[in-house]
Amino acid sequence: METLNTSNRGYLYGMVAVIIWVGFILVSRAGSLSALGAADMITIRFGTAFILLLPFIVKYRARLFTPKMFVLGGTGGVAYGFSAFSGFEYAPATHAALLLPGLMPIVIAVMAYLLAGERHSHQVKLGILLSSIGIGALLIETLISSTATLKGDMYFVLACFFWGLMTVLLKRWKVPAFEMMLAIVATTCVMYVPVYLLFLPIALDQVSTSMLVSQAIYQGFLAMAIQMVCFGKAVQMIGATKMGALMALVPVFASILAIPLFGESVTVGLIIALVSILLGTFVGNLPRRWWVSKVAVVA
Repeated sequence: METLNTSNRGYLYGMVAVIIWVGFILVSRAGSLSALGAADMITIRFGTAFILLLPFIVKYRARLFTPKMFVLGGTGGVAYGFSAFSGFEYAPATHAALLLPGLMPIVIAVMAYLLAGERHSHQVKLGILLSSIGIGALLIETLISSTATLKGDMYFVLACFFWGLMTVLLKRWKVPAFEMMLAIVATTCVMYVPVYLLFLPIALDQVSTSMLVSQAIYQGFLAMAIQMVCFGKAVQMIGATKMGALMALVPVFASILAIPLFGESVTVGLIIALVSILLGTFVGNLPRRWWVSKVAVVA
């Protein structure tokens, strides 16, 4: 019974992480449709998180402001944030829903192979291939139909590159997850906020208070803190494989909600990408024993 309870709680944590991920895509797109620019969104996200996490940042400060941590903040904070939020300015939420959670595992796997020498099983390679087909279909369709949207898609691709690089470095340097979160928040604020206040256009006074509050709560609290905790708990309780499969729900839910909320259209490329990424995610995350049993039956 204890195992069942632990499993159920793990799935609950996992679904909370998925729902927050879906909301992040929708809230970010809503922010980009207002007067807020990428520069403002980064400040809201990391500035809010910095204030909320300040007691922990002070406590662990000796470990957070090192050269390696600044590299993590530069890639997973400033570079990823600017790329992702710039993408939301040009591309629809449906594209973000497919490219961000769909392309990230591919980029991480490729960079882990190139930079860390990690070897991947045939099932992981098959999953990457299936997801890549869908992403390729979406990008080709966008290239033909809209250069403005393609610009947004390229920003999402760039965001995945920076997040993948940070992930590989994180694993190589063996930084604990909680310290990683604190370091990204702290170093991003130190590097970016002064530049934002002194040199970049500020549009915070051009949107309603409700928009600022909703963005601050979602970006700085839910997406930066709660989601990471829930994701980590889910991985501990149900395993990385099952959590990876749950993440395949993000593009489905986000796309379904984005279409009526923002009036986004359903295209052939979008459908192909959605199906391919779903298949690729599930295939890549199936337990190895499942493949072994199937091969044994065929043999």
